[in-house]
Amino acid sequence: MSKQMRAAVVAEAGGPETIQLKNVAIPEPGPGQLRIRVAYASLNPLDTHARAFRVKWGHPGFPFVPGYEYAGRVDAVGEGVDKSLIGTRVASHSEWGGNGEFAIATAARVIPVPDGYSWQTAASFSTCVPTAWHLVHSAGQLKSGMTLMVHSAAGAVGSMVTQVAKEAGAKVIGLAGGKKKLEYARQFGADHLVDYLADDWTDQVKKLTDDHGVDVIIDGNAGPASAKNYEVIAPLGNVIYIGAMAGQAPEVNVSLLIGKSFSVTGFVQFFHQARTKGSENAEIEQKLSSGRWSIAIERIFELDQVAEAQRLFETRQLTGRSLIRVGGEI
Repeated sequence: MSKQMRAAVVAEAGGPETIQLKNVAIPEPGPGQLRIRVAYASLNPLDTHARAFRVKWGHPGFPFVPGYEYAGRVDAVGEGVDKSLIGTRVASHSEWGGNGEFAIATAARVIPVPDGYSWQTAASFSTCVPTAWHLVHSAGQLKSGMTLMVHSAAGAVGSMVTQVAKEAGAKVIGLAGGKKKLEYARQFGADHLVDYLADDWTDQVKKLTDDHGVDVIIDGNAGPASAKNYEVIAPLGNVIYIGAMAGQAPEVNVSLLIGKSFSVTGFVQFFHQARTKGSENAEIEQKLSSGRWSIAIERIFELDQVAEAQRLFETRQLTGRSLIRVGGEI
């Protein structure tokens, strides 16, 4: 009889209620793979999208164990993998499985965890921090004196974007929904915070920019209300969509693009990382290890609370980055 482990399992497409904690067989690494004893997993938006089958590309298929992004310690390797990796700390993303006590990853794709990182930082740095860096420097091309507006400034990416953009010398306007989230976002250094639940939030942004508008907008929500972005983008500005938590954005009127001479672009971090070949990693490690930048880790859920964590995330009741404690401080 195979050895068993605890794992959150999504049996079929649906809501958070489809996630069940089960005892399943501990997986064995194949050629080129290694097995990770999971410490913490980050609650990544793609966990919810995959569960609800809102994304088709890269989907692991049903049933599957969520946990798109996680960190842990290598405890076994497959054929062709260096055995000296056993015992080392690594992070993994995009191969799922982090909501189980053990997960399988491709050895060539795991990321060594810097010594200065806690397990919690290790579980959450590999997506939100490079994403923020590339949004500011690669996609946004932000320079000192430019103005950035970021949606969900109280979220994991929004809070990190704020820190990276401020260090680049940009003026930052953060949007968040409600007084509680605005107060939470304040610690990350935005020049101005605006409640996007207010009917006049676009007027407030225009006033803050002396009616010029903002140079770059970063939006992970999209949805029907995202057309308001085009009211506050400056001529020659760029609206960057990184997700669609509020649903798909309406189609863009090409005549509007021409008349105001702004652009609307999409973003996936991996394309930008491929171009820079990770040259930004040294700066990221230095800033995180020194505490100059901090990941907004706000809440820790237990493995039997994965369904509740996803429910709270989808109803926008969470701030910062939430983690799932799997093995903990292993």
